Amino acid sequence: MPARQETYAFVYNRVTYDKAKERRPRVVLTDEQCNRFFDTMDALLLYVNDHFEVVEGFSLEYTGQIGDLKTALVAQTLWENVDIIDQFVRDNPFHLPQNCLDTALAWKAALPGFFTVVRYQNGRALLMNDLGVFSISGVTNELEGEIGKAPAYVELVLLPFDDLIVYDGFLQAFDTQGTHEETVQIQDEFENRCAQGIISTASEFSRVVADYQAARRNDELDALLADVAREAAGDVEQIPEGFHRSVLAGLGELEREAAIAAERKKREQDPSADMRAFHALDFVFTPNDRENRTHADVLQEQALNCAIASVLSRGVIGIEEAYDQYRALVPEPLDRTLFDELVTYEASFSDAYFGLWQHDSHTYLTYYSMTPDYIAQLASRAGTVLNLREELDYYESYKQGLLRMRTETSPKPLPRTLLENTPLGELLGDPSALRLRRFLDERIPDGQDDYTFADLAVQEMAFAAIESGNLEEVFRLRDDLGLANCTTDVELMNRLLANLFNAMPSWENNGWSPQELYEQLTGRRVFYNENGTVMRVGPDDPCPCGSGKPYRSCCGR
Repeated sequence: MPARQETYAFVYNRVTYDKAKERRPRVVLTDEQCNRFFDTMDALLLYVNDHFEVVEGFSLEYTGQIGDLKTALVAQTLWENVDIIDQFVRDNPFHLPQNCLDTALAWKAALPGFFTVVRYQNGRALLMNDLGVFSISGVTNELEGEIGKAPAYVELVLLPFDDLIVYDGFLQAFDTQGTHEETVQIQDEFENRCAQGIISTASEFSRVVADYQAARRNDELDALLADVAREAAGDVEQIPEGFHRSVLAGLGELEREAAIAAERKKREQDPSADMRAFHALDFVFTPNDRENRTHADVLQEQALNCAIASVLSRGVIGIEEAYDQYRALVPEPLDRTLFDELVTYEASFSDAYFGLWQHDSHTYLTYYSMTPDYIAQLASRAGTVLNLREELDYYESYKQGLLRMRTETSPKPLPRTLLENTPLGELLGDPSALRLRRFLDERIPDGQDDYTFADLAVQEMAFAAIESGNLEEVFRLRDDLGLANCTTDVELMNRLLANLFNAMPSWENNGWSPQELYEQLTGRRVFYNENGTVMRVGPDDPCPCGSGKPYRSCCGR
């Protein structure tokens, strides 16, 4: 399992502006600018949703977190398809005045991405990424009130507006909790970038974005031409130097399992063979000797699997709620006393997936990386780098925050397939994990074990996604595993990693994955091709779920 990753909290913030209110927060833009900003943005969002059918029954009157997420999803679709703005301006379906249409056209220079908020200055936020330092104005409020203390890490979309740079009204703010050394590094990088100039006007911003977009288009065209030439020549992707196709590459699931089992048996007969990697896979696959176990053994295994699955998907869960989830799933559950004894005994082991946490007179199961013993081990290994008291206080606050976050979202129930599977087998049997594993089977780093590397790499990246809640941590682990240069098609690998991340449970969302939340918001299931792109399914095509029904009558309803 990977070392504990920093944990991030998702916060979507839709800035609202009530034109009829007499008393409102102090604005950054003028009244005329605020009116024009929201008139333009609201019209664009409605138009984009009608065009792309993002959210069924979309309304700008949404309130609450779910409503904000739906609106943000439409906004994301807009910035992924900015050329739709030309059609919007031509149609002008809401009869906007020319200054609003001009504003919309300027927004074709939108810049989505991740930024480091380094400091606040004169009511503006100074944001930094690889393109430079940007001086950003809020729309209705100064950004310091929206984001909080700097340095901070945010995902948002920057827009030119009159002579300013603003953002689109949606942001995700991440809790960085950086070390002193990391803060110093940020400041040093900031000073170096500031020496090249701060981008503070809309005209400067538009020039930078135009150059960036042109470079991206050229890169995409070069990649497309290379793919066309390779396909025309009948070539397959050349495996980069330092990597090779494993002996498992191209095998079906049953063939692959049989090959691994045969190799394992062969190595078990060799006293000098290192079996640690195979033992790590034992946590993933269902034991083959289940039929030889007693009924009591099976009942205990089911109870522990349910407890582990609950903690994997939630991070923290009350022991009462864990028992309720277990009882709802298992036909013949243990009684509450035996369940409590079993999970308490399991939590006493140093390699258990969960520990016990006492809070407000309640007992909770908490993920292993948030237990005091594990945090103390990290602090001991890190020496003075980690302050034990600060780490303990941070995770105490984080666990309490997780409990507060779940008031608006119902918990995800445990799947019935868990009765015949292991908790990790459930996670790593997801189609996104299997696609990534097949991809890695074709690109094993030289010197790694053909029979275990892909499985263990996917397992570690799945844990990184769950523990951190941050896709960047998955990319960082990819590099740590030596996979940064395993393919010439970087976009392909990034898609597969993003799909894995989106399929993993989110602690902040009561166990629902980002993909499941997306499907709930849009009312449609999403399916992917082998290369990680979204599958385009016609209404009358067979549903990809395998039901045999037309898509329109099944998952496309």
